[in-house]
Amino acid sequence: MQSTDLRKKVGQLFAVGFHGLTPSPEIKTLIHEYGLGGIVLFKRNISDAAQLQSLTHSLQEEARLAGHDYPLFIGIDQENGLVTRISPPIAAQLPGPMALGATYASELAKEVGTVTGETLRLFGINMNYAPVCDINSEPLNPVIGVRSFGDHPGLVGRLACATAQGLREQKVVPSVKHFPGHGDTAVDSHYGLPVISKTREQLDKCELRPFRRAIAEGIEAVMTAHISLPSVDDSHLPATLSAKALNILRKDMNYDGMVITDCLEMDGIRASYGTEQGAVLALGAGCDSIMVCHTYDVQVGSIDKICEAVESGKVPTSRLEEACRRVTALKARFLSWDAALKSQGLNGLTSLKQKGAKLAKEAYSSSVTLVRDTQSILPLSPSSKIAFLFPGDKTPAGGAVDGEGLGRKGSYNASIYLDILKQWNNQAFEIQYGPMGLSTEQLSLVDAADVVIFASINARESAYQRTLGLELPRHNRPMVAMALCNPYDFLEDSFIQTYVATYEPTIEAFTVAVELLFRPHLAKGSLPVGPEKPAPRWLEVQQYAAATDFSQVYDVWLAALPSYRVSADNLTEAITPPPHVLPVESHHLVARTSYPESKVVGFCLLFVAAQQDTVCVQLAALAVDPKLQGRGVGTALLAECRAWMEKTFKKSRLELGSTFPRFWPGLPIDLPTEVQEFFVHRGFQLIPSPAVC
Repeated sequence: MQSTDLRKKVGQLFAVGFHGLTPSPEIKTLIHEYGLGGIVLFKRNISDAAQLQSLTHSLQEEARLAGHDYPLFIGIDQENGLVTRISPPIAAQLPGPMALGATYASELAKEVGTVTGETLRLFGINMNYAPVCDINSEPLNPVIGVRSFGDHPGLVGRLACATAQGLREQKVVPSVKHFPGHGDTAVDSHYGLPVISKTREQLDKCELRPFRRAIAEGIEAVMTAHISLPSVDDSHLPATLSAKALNILRKDMNYDGMVITDCLEMDGIRASYGTEQGAVLALGAGCDSIMVCHTYDVQVGSIDKICEAVESGKVPTSRLEEACRRVTALKARFLSWDAALKSQGLNGLTSLKQKGAKLAKEAYSSSVTLVRDTQSILPLSPSSKIAFLFPGDKTPAGGAVDGEGLGRKGSYNASIYLDILKQWNNQAFEIQYGPMGLSTEQLSLVDAADVVIFASINARESAYQRTLGLELPRHNRPMVAMALCNPYDFLEDSFIQTYVATYEPTIEAFTVAVELLFRPHLAKGSLPVGPEKPAPRWLEVQQYAAATDFSQVYDVWLAALPSYRVSADNLTEAITPPPHVLPVESHHLVARTSYPESKVVGFCLLFVAAQQDTVCVQLAALAVDPKLQGRGVGTALLAECRAWMEKTFKKSRLELGSTFPRFWPGLPIDLPTEVQEFFVHRGFQLIPSPAVC
């Protein structure tokens, strides 16, 4: 392979960022001389709608002129909420993951994904580094927090997949992140290397579950995390650089899609390994696309280092070819030159922004959460004197937050919030507080107020906010605490008796929150952190009762499994193990709608048998009414199954298929691939078919 050919082949694997509002000389060089395959955009590249559309069009024109076989991947972190690269007034502000988590609504998540995809496509962006599949199980997590849908694995997986589907339908590539899960750490990988000291079994029960579901539903790309997992790889390599960690994806989950690194200029890689050497290690470990976001010399150096590693045999040519195959296959599926070079114009932008704003209003109205109001302070009076306390100094934000405006690192404009509050109460006045607390004059204003609204932003990471928030109730004034970002600020401080969570410091979320203070009956959101809800709110999962459930279970069987029709008598006999024949017990579950009527819409048949020192639970059959498939019914049944096993048995495992009674010895071979993958990628062990005698 000639040096130029190798360099351009390696360049196709890179996604890089640059500075400026038009294609820089450096980015043009990378496109023409290095065969660059992808671009990462940040707020630094965006000024207005026309400029952004012109920028992406110009980049694709450069790639076409350079003779690329496929258009560039042009990607962005449009997670929405706290991490919103394309923000108002260019596009509507849409709710971020935890705000959506508080709605528990897959339909809303998909609609947000759809509108996000429409917006990105209008601006010539064809890849979104979202949705986030991290489970925020550590309240002090400085980098994920409200970027996660919550701390319930089932909820995170369900909403992430719904969001991805919305993007996918708009021909925007979704990329779930940050594999194998960045939620249980108090270290930001932008500034250090987090270590997660969980066993592989613990990872399977929590962090890996959303990724399994995403892979089962055909996710196109997975972004890695710069985190160390000693139980998986005792060399302490970050997952991005660890073949053992990536083999969980490739071998255990059977994933053959594109794996992309998070930016290798983050300190989780750069500080210990160097970005250029990190690029070599990442490709060798199994990553297919290498992200270097900021520095031209480092981008060129990383491409050159990989070329050297391939030429020397340190990275096998087969590994390079495999990565190229995956990148090319994804481009062939989603991209075309006709679409990339088409001048769309901005005629549809106004209607799209209106559509997004309407959706955002609906979503925020369903997400803002009245956590508690134990002394019935609400509703507030329009005529009361309200002191609105707001953190005036810099507030904590993770390394993923960039740019200007609300939700950025740095100060927030309190006057915007006050103007919104004054629409409901023109007696409201603002007091900004900082690390020095309140002055004597400010304390006098607090004591003169009828009500205090205390706003906080990530107070768990900000001692001065926590200190003042815990002190204010002693002033004997009715107080409403409003957590404008992470909901953990005063979540466990029950003596703060009125507490509202908005999940993000956006104008749109705050507007809904203020309305809730004066109309608390409108509160709809539920905390997506804390005790897990085992199923969607319209669904209940219960233990099967033959007398009341069998006829409806039989109806579901006939509807969902038309190729396996059995008589009612035969099914009754099959699901009830005969006594004293084998040491087998049953524990069947049914999923029942709560409204508009109580009706069985899904079931799973479980048989339990002891095998040496481990209890073996065999899932003989799982079926969901075809009209309700894709709405979380099957996932709810599996979640209840796992919860029952953990509660009942000290040591157990779950297998797919049953040996007795014999429904199937494993997966029926005639099931559609997507049905088989639903089970396989959720960790089930297939039972080999025994020899027929």
